[in-house]
Amino acid sequence: MKTVVVVGGGAAGMMAAIKSAQLGNKVILIEKNEKLGKKVFITGKGRCNVTTDKDIEEIIQNIPGNGS
Repeated sequence: MKTVVVVGGGAAGMMAAIKSAQLGNKVILIEKNEKLGKKVFITGKGRCNVTTDKDIEEIIQNIPGNGS
């Protein structure tokens, strides 16, 4: 088992940490902010936020090109 250090807890850093852990590595994730993925929560006024409480139809309507 290798130890992998991921610097940055944004979307890419979290995905890198998850994938590395899935491959059997010990992962240390370093983030300077108080919570991980801070910018993900504010991206696209909720359109890019997977934690949004909108229903799927409303999400699709907010996609550029209306999901078509």
